[in-house]
Amino acid sequence: MAKSRAIKIGTDCSGMEAPIQAMRNLKVKYEHKFSCDVNPHARTTIEANFPHGVMYDDVTTRNNAKAPKVDVYVAGFPCQPFSSAGKQQGFKDQRGRGKVFFYVKDFIARTKPRVFILENVAGLVTTTGGKYLKAILEELESLRVYNIRWEILDTKEHGVPHNRKRWYCVCILKAFDNGSFTFPKPIPCPSMEKFLERRNSALAESGLPPKSATTAYANIRTTLKVLRSKGIDPLKKAFIVDMDSSADRMKWMDGVSPCITASRGAGHWVTNRGRRLLKSEMMRLQGMNPTTFKVAVCEGALGAQLGNTMSVNVLERLLVQVLTASKLVRKGALKDRWASGRRLKQLAATRGKGFMARCVKAVRTKRVAAGSAEPPAKRARK
Repeated sequence: MAKSRAIKIGTDCSGMEAPIQAMRNLKVKYEHKFSCDVNPHARTTIEANFPHGVMYDDVTTRNNAKAPKVDVYVAGFPCQPFSSAGKQQGFKDQRGRGKVFFYVKDFIARTKPRVFILENVAGLVTTTGGKYLKAILEELESLRVYNIRWEILDTKEHGVPHNRKRWYCVCILKAFDNGSFTFPKPIPCPSMEKFLERRNSALAESGLPPKSATTAYANIRTTLKVLRSKGIDPLKKAFIVDMDSSADRMKWMDGVSPCITASRGAGHWVTNRGRRLLKSEMMRLQGMNPTTFKVAVCEGALGAQLGNTMSVNVLERLLVQVLTASKLVRKGALKDRWASGRRLKQLAATRGKGFMARCVKAVRTKRVAAGSAEPPAKRARK
C-alpha cells in the first residue's frame, strides 16, 4: 500500500496517539519514531498501547537538532490558551502553554517533515479577533517551503455523533505536493445508538445522579422536566446532557454528544440509559476502538485523556487525503472507510466487548520508577 519503506511518523503533545491509531486503521506501513507528552499518565497510556522509538517528556526541553527525522509529524499543541472555556491568554498564558507552538515550529524548521498536521480548538480562529491565528500562520509561512491549508472540522460531520469543532492545519512540502489535497467533505451523522452499550430498562427508568452531586442532579432533573413538557420522552430517546456545567451553561443535544473535554472526563449523561457515558462509549465517540486498547491508568486520568485527544475518525479521513497528496502512498491506495460506512460498522460491532485489557498497575515506562506491571487481563469472550 505504501512505498517500499515504512512511513516515519512522530507526534508531540501525543496524548492517546490518535495519529497512530489512524495510521493503524488505514493499514499503512509505518515506523513510529517518537512520542512526547508532559503528562505522565499520557506517557503510561502510550507505553501500554503504542510501541515507539523515543519517548520525550517535554517538547520545550528537547534538542530538536538531534530529534529523529520523520515523514509525517502531528502535534495538538495545548488548546487552553485559545479556548472559549478558558482565559484566552494566548501566547501570554501564565502557565507557558501558549508558547509550546514555537517549540513545535522549531522542530518543523529543523527537520522539514514532508507533511505535518497541527490541531487546536476552534477558538483559535476567533480569540482576540484572530490575532493568534494570524501569528501562527505567519510563522509557518516564514518557513517558505510548505503549502499551508487550514479548516475547522467538526467530529459529528465525519461519521461520529460528537459535537467537537477543531482547527486543523495541514501542510505539505512544496517539492512533494501533487496538488490533490482537499479537506474531507461532511458525511451524514449516524445514530448515537450505534455507539452506546445495550440499554438497561430498569436503570433507564430510575437512574439519576446522586443528590450529593448537587449541580449534576439539578441539571438532569431540569433536563427531564423540560423535555417532557415538550411532549418528548427522554427515557426512550438518547439526549446527551452536559450535566456538570453550571445551570446557565448546561445544555443537552439530541442524539449527539456535547464536546467531551478534560473537565468532562467523568462522562456526559445519557437520558435513555439513566447514567453517564461509559469510557468505552467515549472512546467510540472519538472514533476509537476500545477492544484494541489496554487501560493502564485510572478512570479519571483516562477520562481526561479522552477529553484532550484528537478524533481518530477526523485524522483518518485527513490522512487518506494528505498521504496521497504528498506522494507517501500511491494514488488510489487508501480508501475513506468513514465515507463508505465500513468503519462505522466495525466500530458498532465492538459494543459489549469491553477493552482489550485493564492493567491493574500502571505500565512501567522509561520515565517511571521501576516496578513490574501486573499481567494484562484476559480478553473478554466475543
